[in-house]
Amino acid sequence: MREAKNSFVATASIVAVVTLAALAVAGCEREVSSPLGGLTQSRYPARIASFELGLGRVGNYAPASGIVALRPVAEGRVRLPGGHFMMGSTTRDMRAATEMCMREALGSECEDNTSPSSPAPIIRAEGHTHEVTLSPYEIDRTEVTVRAYKRCVSAGGCAPAAFSVGDARYDMPDFPITHVRWEDAVAYCAWASGRLPTEAEWEFAASGPAGRVLPWGNVENSRLANHGAFAVDPTDGSDGFVGLAPVGSFPDGATSTGLYDMAGNVAEWVFDLYARDADGFGYSRAAEVDPAGPAFGGEGHVVRGGSYRDGMFMLRTAARSASVIATREIGFRCAYSVTAKYSRY
Repeated sequence: MREAKNSFVATASIVAVVTLAALAVAGCEREVSSPLGGLTQSRYPARIASFELGLGRVGNYAPASGIVALRPVAEGRVRLPGGHFMMGSTTRDMRAATEMCMREALGSECEDNTSPSSPAPIIRAEGHTHEVTLSPYEIDRTEVTVRAYKRCVSAGGCAPAAFSVGDARYDMPDFPITHVRWEDAVAYCAWASGRLPTEAEWEFAASGPAGRVLPWGNVENSRLANHGAFAVDPTDGSDGFVGLAPVGSFPDGATSTGLYDMAGNVAEWVFDLYARDADGFGYSRAAEVDPAGPAFGGEGHVVRGGSYRDGMFMLRTAARSASVIATREIGFRCAYSVTAKYSRY
């Protein structure tokens, strides 16, 4: 009996080896399909390197320097160490922004009609450059989603957004929240134990100490953000989305610290009021420490980052606009003080 059993085992082993060898040979004779096949037709380049390196799941916080591994679904906050940076645009920067704007369909409106060769008022408002020093702070990795905002509404901490319930253009759980006033954004961030970022904090988070023109670097790339067009019809589907996109849909357009959608998707409320001097400039040349904006501003609060209905020139890290109402283009993200400050809410 024992000899028969041993003979059966030996025979089974030989069959297994022969079968594996045959499969190996067959595999060499046909094209092997890959789970990464077809990436050339995707909307934007995938971050393959993080998978090849076998990096594990990242935490809710990321360091402020170096490259971080990004999750398919972004969550949590990024801690930034603060420091010094140059905020705003130089004359040369504004000229470059004007040239970028002039490549749009309505490019003739990118210069000041009353002063030839001068930038349009919305670009001029980015001057003057000035040194800013910031304390450490944290900021949301993504724009606040519809799902997250509805939790605040359910808890009684926020007013409902002004879009119709079930509207597929805006009322989708992973879309950034829109149709909210500045006051609604303030209420949500307070409910989440945070606050709106100041304009300086927002720009530093988007541009970094090196002063990047766009969150991902200094080279314009229309495939790295959900943008629109400066045209009679401001929609643009060339990036893969005609309307809003789920937050984090453009990982290769993120900042080096792992912040998503600092350019495009929705523009974002910040804390500061919007004001310009008699020459149309938005800032003085004086150095500032933890600035929270002017005490008065007749044009509403500052909006940053550009939206899915804005041309690329408005997605630059220094670009700024303002609003007094809730719109379909404006959302927000929250910041969090490491030390107590900003008691002006």
